[in-house]
Amino acid sequence: MFKRENRLVPGVRFGNSQSFVVSQFVFKNKANNLTVNRFGIVVSKKVDARAVVRNKVKRFFRTALVNLNEKMTSGHDILFVVKKEFLNKTKEENLLTVESILKKASLI
Repeated sequence: MFKRENRLVPGVRFGNSQSFVVSQFVFKNKANNLTVNRFGIVVSKKVDARAVVRNKVKRFFRTALVNLNEKMTSGHDILFVVKKEFLNKTKEENLLTVESILKKASLI
């Protein structure tokens, strides 16, 4: 679980945001004028109908982002919308993809 200050609150709009699309997920990034990064993870039932699988995906993102948050520049709202293809890749491949997207967005 993210700390309360690092959770993306409901109602945040990503209208004029930077976004990247890869086979595993959609990444959206927007400046938030705060001193901390806020993260959101969306895993729909289309990815997998079982809640256990959806929670494992969220847990993966949380651990990866908590570890990478110290290296990241602060002041961004970040949203990950997971796709079905995420389940077909290994943890290492998914972690490398997350890191590469964050580097591409100039956050690391």
